Amino acid sequence: MKILLATACGAKKNKGKMPAIDLYKSSRIKAVYNRRNGADFAVLSAKYGLLYPDKIIKDYEQVLDFKGVKKLIPQVTEFINKYELIVFFKGGSREEYRELIKQASEAINKPLVLIGNRNQEDIGKLEELLVKCTKGDLEKIGGIAPSIETYNLS
Repeated sequence: MKILLATACGAKKNKGKMPAIDLYKSSRIKAVYNRRNGADFAVLSAKYGLLYPDKIIKDYEQVLDFKGVKKLIPQVTEFINKYELIVFFKGGSREEYRELIKQASEAINKPLVLIGNRNQEDIGKLEELLVKCTKGDLEKIGGIAPSIETYNLS
């Protein structure tokens, strides 16, 4: 199963133009990236939408609001369309990021699994979740962590 693992961008950034994975100072982004277990990885940016970690971007100051959600839905929808399943680590992310990924997946009826809470608990469950998802064993993933939410799985 072709899976995309994504998480929200971070407010603290390095200055300049560099790969997305190096731009964001967030330990959450690095922790999720290091647990991707063979899945493709992307960062959900308030300015650019979904970005692969090697995409070269310039630093920016922008917070995602609901106006930005509406603007980014086409880019995010197009990005996720080539995947069979999206896993979004929501720990530490604002509501607008969760809403953007949910609306984009809903627009094309793309299966979506959200995991994590505001304290980034359940990050240790990410690899187990990805293994089950890769095998297509989606019936019992809710038991992996209490923070899991699923959309469009049927």
